[in-house]
Amino acid sequence: MTSTMKLAADLARSALSNPRGTGQIDRIQRNAYLNGKGIKPTGQFQLDLIFPDTMGDREDMRHIPNDYARSSIFTARNKREPRRTLMHEKLFHYNEHVSILYTGIELRAEDDEIVWLQILKYGESVPLGEPFEFGVKDLLRAVDWSKNGRNYDRARECITRLKANEVLALNTKAYGKSGATSLIQNYTTVNDAEGKPTQYRVWMDPNLIVLFAGNTFTSHSWEVYRDLSPVARRLADYIESHRHPYPLAAEKFRQMCGSMDSNARSWRQTVKKACSEVQEAKIAALVTLDGKDQICCVRE
Repeated sequence: MTSTMKLAADLARSALSNPRGTGQIDRIQRNAYLNGKGIKPTGQFQLDLIFPDTMGDREDMRHIPNDYARSSIFTARNKREPRRTLMHEKLFHYNEHVSILYTGIELRAEDDEIVWLQILKYGESVPLGEPFEFGVKDLLRAVDWSKNGRNYDRARECITRLKANEVLALNTKAYGKSGATSLIQNYTTVNDAEGKPTQYRVWMDPNLIVLFAGNTFTSHSWEVYRDLSPVARRLADYIESHRHPYPLAAEKFRQMCGSMDSNARSWRQTVKKACSEVQEAKIAALVTLDGKDQICCVRE
């Protein structure tokens, strides 16, 4: 047994002997995982410095943790369907060893997902937990939304939803419990004469590092990814989070999208359109729905 393993075992035994032992064990497991990935648990986590080759100065890329990319944390439901409010609800995840519990207003791929990826981009160059700033006008430009009143409000609503949630991820093969986080830990604003935010100062939760450690995240070509439809974007999340994607059952993909479309024929048509869109975007050389309702993909 190595000295690090012995220390972890001693700390775990100590944690079990007090009422708050479970939380301490969770922290020990997360810290051991980070140590194993070459990341000092007590250090500051600046993403572009920890992953200089993947993030660094890559202005053309945006990044999402694999444990989010393969889950239904960002849904692709019909716009006319009201967003649900969830309370400690277990979300669908492609991998059985990963569980995500979510509390908050439903987040969607059509807007919340791309806004969050862009905000993460703004924060790459500062340590997680330290503040950074951006303007709503710059955010609209980055996500390629027209600069009109509705989209300004839409962006503000996204930021509010991204703050007003709690996410607890459990990966039994890696870091254990992530610790309860919000997609945005906190923010303050500078408002215009009407009281509407124009400038944001944002803090991201340092616990997000366990979802990125070990290069366990997916990198998307931003201009291609942001222009996809919501269902195609979720399909891109699945495909690009695997070097060699396994065939994905159309029903599993429906759950990953959080879709309420219970009509098998209708959903197949939606999936076929998403496959064509992803293939035309050259995210993969071949994406198709076969006769057994399996989405099959060949990466380039």
